[in-house]
Amino acid sequence: MDSKERRKFRKTVLNSSRQSVRSTSSNVEDDISNYGRQLQSSSGRTNIPYPDENMDQNKCLQFQHTNLPHSSSDMIITNPLSGSPNDEEPDHPVTTTDKIEGIYEEYLDHGDESVICECCDAKLWKDEALQGKKCGTKTSYSLCCLYGKVQLPKKKEMCSSYINLFRCVDSKSKYFMKNIRRYNSMFSFTSMGGKIDTSINSGNAPYIYMLNGQNYHRMGSLLPADGRKPKFSQLYIYDTENEVSHRHSSFSEKQEASASNSDSLDIEIIQYLKNILDAKNVLVKSYRIARDCFECYTDVKVKLRLIGKREKDGRTYNLPTASEVAALIVGDDGGTIEKRDIIVQHQTGYLQSISELHPSYLPLQYPLLFPYGEDGYRLDILHREITSSSKSKRTIVTMREFFAFKLQDRRNMFSLLLNVRRLLQQFIVDGYTMIETERLHYILKQQKVPRCETYDTLCNVQEGE
Repeated sequence: MDSKERRKFRKTVLNSSRQSVRSTSSNVEDDISNYGRQLQSSSGRTNIPYPDENMDQNKCLQFQHTNLPHSSSDMIITNPLSGSPNDEEPDHPVTTTDKIEGIYEEYLDHGDESVICECCDAKLWKDEALQGKKCGTKTSYSLCCLYGKVQLPKKKEMCSSYINLFRCVDSKSKYFMKNIRRYNSMFSFTSMGGKIDTSINSGNAPYIYMLNGQNYHRMGSLLPADGRKPKFSQLYIYDTENEVSHRHSSFSEKQEASASNSDSLDIEIIQYLKNILDAKNVLVKSYRIARDCFECYTDVKVKLRLIGKREKDGRTYNLPTASEVAALIVGDDGGTIEKRDIIVQHQTGYLQSISELHPSYLPLQYPLLFPYGEDGYRLDILHREITSSSKSKRTIVTMREFFAFKLQDRRNMFSLLLNVRRLLQQFIVDGYTMIETERLHYILKQQKVPRCETYDTLCNVQEGE
């Protein structure tokens, strides 16, 4: 369904809801008109005219919409007491309790994304593009690529069978999209901290993803503790002959919408995702290597090192190989561990938090959005045409600029991220918490810098005294 058809569908839905509101309003009008006729017959006054039965319906509707008050507080109807002398009105007016909701007079349509950034091919609406800027012969904008300063590698296309899962073209893809957050959790390597508030989704309104508390990603050991079932990344190593059934049973209670006869379809999707990630994802391949090592050397305690530093330019390269992503450690690490490396222990009973600045922070949590295991945000991504020796004040792409670039819809390109529905909401909330965490860390580390002027002023005051 293209954009024009979607807008037409939205207009149809709004028109139908508008008609239902009008019918409700007409029922209230009929009650009031009947009551008014009683007033006319009892008191002989015609304070409020009412539509006649023979009146044209269009004029009747127009009359109703223009004369009805907009809220119950504006509507006061007096009723003579029955049996009172001289048909006197009561001292206390009767106020109606029916509140008439407002009716949308028109549907606001911003049209298609008609503005194209010539630097990054992002499609923008006219109201959000604001004023463009010339970068040589190309016009760029601030929202998408910061006037051409942000440059990230293009996402590698997946096979058509995988893309069709996100298009809702058949019953299989519709079932997949309805449970996409469940499938992503099923194949993710890390678990999310914080508490998901599901009470807000009690009505028929669109789905809302709400997260309370501190957000963080945690990872367990390679093997589960004795007597415990494997979870998350452990499912890539432990008892892989029954991996599909383990994943199905581990997340069956979290299934958002499933029927009793959908188990076969569910297992079919799990098997397909397992095969595609085994063939494409470098993180999955690293864990499979660790599994093979455990099978060959059962007595050796192996640890997995997820490397946090990349040697290649992040502006043009984000698809590392398995050897660039991870390395197996047998025995002592030999002092080769970097600051942001993640060391996955052999077998422990606790979880460890990982840094949001690690290149694999997002791919570990969202394997369906990063099917190749490509890097997420990195600290060493430079702005366009900036070298490591440049003396510019700002040379590195910030986390906010990274997410702003990723969330754009681009010309002649299928955006996997913008077609994952509920998982997109989770990704945006997760990205926002990452940005805020980075800002807090920056403020914490730069305490001396913003306070240096105040400190100098205090020293001068002390010297003057």
